[in-house]
Amino acid sequence: MRQKDQVMMFSDTEISLIKAVFADNDDLIYAIRGVLLQFELSKEEKKSVKDSMTPEVWAVVKKRIHPEVSNEVPLTQVGDIYQTLTVQLNSNGVDDMYPLFLAKILESTYLTQRLEVLRGNEVEDELMIDDWKNLDGKTALNMYIQTTARNFILGYVDSMLTHLKNMAGQKTETLEQAKKRLERNSTK
Repeated sequence: MRQKDQVMMFSDTEISLIKAVFADNDDLIYAIRGVLLQFELSKEEKKSVKDSMTPEVWAVVKKRIHPEVSNEVPLTQVGDIYQTLTVQLNSNGVDDMYPLFLAKILESTYLTQRLEVLRGNEVEDELMIDDWKNLDGKTALNMYIQTTARNFILGYVDSMLTHLKNMAGQKTETLEQAKKRLERNSTK
C-alpha cells in the first residue's frame, strides 16, 4: 500500500525490509540471480533462497523484477516490463514491432515462471533460457524472438538485482540515511 507522501517505488516498510534482507548479503542476491537465470545452485544457495523468500521478500523482489501497473505506487512510478518497448514504439511501425511484441511476451512469461520458482512453486511447461541460444533449425522469426528475449533477460535481471543491492546499501545505514541517498541518486 502506498504511504502518505511516498515518492519512490518502495514504501518505508519495503525499504526497511530490503535493507534487512539484502544489505551486505551479496550471496543471497547471487542465489536469486541463479534462480532467475536457471543457474545450478549449491545446497547452501538453495537453502538461503528458501529460508529468505518470505511472502514479503518475494513481493519486493517481484515489484522490482516484474512490476505490475498499480494505483498503489506513487506518481511517476507506474510501470511494467512493456514500457521497455517505448523507444522502439516511437520509431518503428507495426511490422517491425511484431517480433518485439512476441519477444516481450516471451520475456514476461519467463519472468513470471521464474518468480514462481523463486517462491518455491513448481512450473508447468517451463521455459528454458538456454534453449533460446540454440538457433539450429529455427525460423528467422523464432531466432529473432528468442535471441531478443534471451539478451533482454540476461541484462535485465542483473540490472534489477543491482537496484535491490544498491537500495539495500549497508546494514549500518539508517532508513532515513538510505532514503536520502536513494532520493539523491534518483535525481542524477
